[in-house]
Amino acid sequence: MPTIIVCTNFSETSRNALAYTCSLIKNKADKEEISIVLLHVYTIPANYSGDGIALATINNALDDAEMDLHEELEWVQEEYGGLNVIGKVATGRLLVGLKNEIDEMQASLVILGTGGNYGDLWSWDGDILNLLRDLPVPVLTIPPDVSFRPLQNIAFACNLKNINSKTPFNTLINIIRFTESKLHVIYVTANALKPGSTEAGNEEMVSNNLKEIEPVYHTIFESRVVQAIGRFVEENQIQLLLVMPKRHGLWEGLFHKSFTKELARLNRLPIMALH
Repeated sequence: MPTIIVCTNFSETSRNALAYTCSLIKNKADKEEISIVLLHVYTIPANYSGDGIALATINNALDDAEMDLHEELEWVQEEYGGLNVIGKVATGRLLVGLKNEIDEMQASLVILGTGGNYGDLWSWDGDILNLLRDLPVPVLTIPPDVSFRPLQNIAFACNLKNINSKTPFNTLINIIRFTESKLHVIYVTANALKPGSTEAGNEEMVSNNLKEIEPVYHTIFESRVVQAIGRFVEENQIQLLLVMPKRHGLWEGLFHKSFTKELARLNRLPIMALH
């Protein structure tokens, strides 16, 4: 059974991400075969002393989390009856806790609500930044003001310099099959590809590996990558943007605080980090 982990801290942002997930699945013919795990990872404070008072405080916090989780599950059943949703409270650091749960549940996707705009990426919690780059499965981020819309057009921001045998082509294909969407592959470059170059060879690799889903390819001649991608997703009614995060690569460059104005278009868009 495919398993999706939805992270929650019981905020409105987390509730919105849960609603997006349920809306994505509720009309699928095989929805009963998909398991949604609503996961809260409680991080024990670094200054935990291990004495009786501290232990009682942690136990109370865990009890509160279980109650909050129960309320969220009741809400799901009222709004999205028929979906297979369970809840779990785990302890530990967010990244380590998620990796453990992914391994235990054989999860194929993690979904979380973003607490702010993409331009605020650098002020987000360090664990969240790390999981966007380091988890072994895709991570879908849902901005706070984004509601689910049927996915018809999905864009993959493709940096041909970084395409190799580890590029998750099968994941891309599975996403398109599951959503029944059209894939648009975007490559932003200041100059035309040179025959025999690494980029030209990688372009052929992308085409060969994705030919069964017949994507539409777009080469945008522009030096300002963020502005080009933002304009593309708006003009082509893209409902989901796929990126491959790399340290000091597109992910960090795309969401740098210096691009606040250009990111305004992307703040209305779910973005999935592929791994």
